[in-house]
Amino acid sequence: MMLLRRLTCFILLKVVVLSLAQQYQEDYPGYHRYADGSQGSDNLYHNYAQHQDRKYGNNDGGLGWPTIIMSIGGTWLASGYFHGSRAKHSLKERHKEEQEALHIQHYKDVYKFMETNQELLHQVDSLTNEVLDAKDKAANDEIERDYEEFQQPDIDGDDRISRAEFGLYVKNYLSNYPGLQEKDYPKFEDFDHDGDGYVGFQEYAHQMALQVKQAEQDLLDSNN
Repeated sequence: MMLLRRLTCFILLKVVVLSLAQQYQEDYPGYHRYADGSQGSDNLYHNYAQHQDRKYGNNDGGLGWPTIIMSIGGTWLASGYFHGSRAKHSLKERHKEEQEALHIQHYKDVYKFMETNQELLHQVDSLTNEVLDAKDKAANDEIERDYEEFQQPDIDGDDRISRAEFGLYVKNYLSNYPGLQEKDYPKFEDFDHDGDGYVGFQEYAHQMALQVKQAEQDLLDSNN
């Protein structure tokens, strides 16, 4: 940039010097003959008169100061336009690079966000599976506990409770809890839902769930 400005100034200076030399030569065309005294005083006066006439009255010869000033101004304007165009182009390139950098950063942020979401979804799935496994385990534990209770009246181990087995179990149970009466314990018909004279495990588990639900409701009613 500095080299270009120096070159421009040098060209302008050269233009000014050449213009001044040309004007001086045109104003004094016989100046080289004055040194050897070949011209007389009349010619010297005549040349001076012509010079004054051109200087104040006739500007056809030479460039003239207005022309020189206009040339300098035009050169500076052209130089300014050139530098302005380069600066504008540089700003456009810089803006383009900044926009590209912003787009790249945006894509990186979106990719990172999506990657984080995938990790969060994976964690949620893992926690969901753990909860489901815990529920399944709790349900299995409850089923195992109910089945162990179901096996106690099943004396012959045929996975069903007959009326006689049920009555014997209730009698032994009440003997261990003297404060309870037979009316406080569910009847055989409450468990034998299909009325076939036997209580299967599904019937037993279903009836025990109904009794737990009824006990919870009675507790709520008593508190209210």
